[in-house]
Amino acid sequence: MKRFLLVFAAAFVAVALSGCADKATYDGHYTQAFSIIGVILVLSTLLGVYTNMLRDEITDCDQFDEEVLKVQRRTKTKLLSKKSPYSLAKTQFAAWTAIIASSYIYLSLTKGDCADGAINKTALVLMGIGTGILTASAIMDKREALDNRPRHQNRPSKGFFLDILSDDNGVSIHRFQNFVWTAIAMIVYVMKVAHVQTGCVMPELSDTLLALTGISGVTFLTMRASENKPTVESAPEENAVAANAVAPVPAPVSITVPGGNPIEAISTTVPASNSPASGA
Repeated sequence: MKRFLLVFAAAFVAVALSGCADKATYDGHYTQAFSIIGVILVLSTLLGVYTNMLRDEITDCDQFDEEVLKVQRRTKTKLLSKKSPYSLAKTQFAAWTAIIASSYIYLSLTKGDCADGAINKTALVLMGIGTGILTASAIMDKREALDNRPRHQNRPSKGFFLDILSDDNGVSIHRFQNFVWTAIAMIVYVMKVAHVQTGCVMPELSDTLLALTGISGVTFLTMRASENKPTVESAPEENAVAANAVAPVPAPVSITVPGGNPIEAISTTVPASNSPASGA
């Protein structure tokens, strides 16, 4: 943590002193912009690696310890890092935050005053998609924790890409699809920012790309809801025994059959299922 604070302090000093650079050799505004962007990216990376900012929450410590032992027995080595896996929803939200914030700083310091521009629809939609996915995933995590169900997130990290692309069955197509379309949208967005010549104009992505990014997010959430769903168990054995059991014989019913002589009567016992109708 001390090393992290020293790096952050050094970056802050560099940003503060960048305005004093000689404009004859390099524009001071560019120096300030890239210094601040560097601080954002370094800070995001360090927090993501050394803290739980981008990691899933462990809801069952016993299951986590069992998974650690399984990995150690399988690899025959002791895990040096017993951290939870990375979260795709948190990583996506953090990436969009860093990209849009860095783009705004770059354009505002080097291309003009962004306060004069109109509200940018693309930035709002992209941050909205990231926020929605993060919020929905957090709600699912809390619900699964309250149900005390086993979760594939309760395991040690396997590495960044395997963590964000895998569920309990390994690399999954819905996570891969969401990762691909999100990466495409990020690359296109950054390229559009780099091609802005004059004016603080936040780039606009096509409605098609925004729709594809949103659809991939909805698909991820839909499939994510069933990743830790309890398996449907077979019917209890008691039901099978009850189905094969012989139904008990009903208790007999005693009736009195009148004889030819009104004084004499014959008492006859017959099963309830074969009881004659009244007045027979």
